[in-house]
Amino acid sequence: RKAVVSTQSTGKMYNLFLVSLLQENLGFYLTNGLISKGGAASLRGDFNRLVAEIAPDALALAEGFGITEEMLSAPIARDWELYNSYDNAGEMERYEDIVRS
Repeated sequence: RKAVVSTQSTGKMYNLFLVSLLQENLGFYLTNGLISKGGAASLRGDFNRLVAEIAPDALALAEGFGITEEMLSAPIARDWELYNSYDNAGEMERYEDIVRS
């Protein structure tokens, strides 16, 4: 069964990407008068709202971008904090071995 993603969901993903770019470069935009203090203050709320709105379509969006089940079940996708809690030197270890230790 193919997942169906609305253009509304992809539009929200685009907006989420734009908000994340604004957040990453906020100092530049504020310093150059390209965003107001109020606009900057609302970015976190906008980000959280968009994430919440996109969440129900997350699996369909992942499928639409070609993200496989194997990628979704990779150790770093399951618990990225645990995966990055030790020096894995970029190596993949069995998730089960990490959790048991």
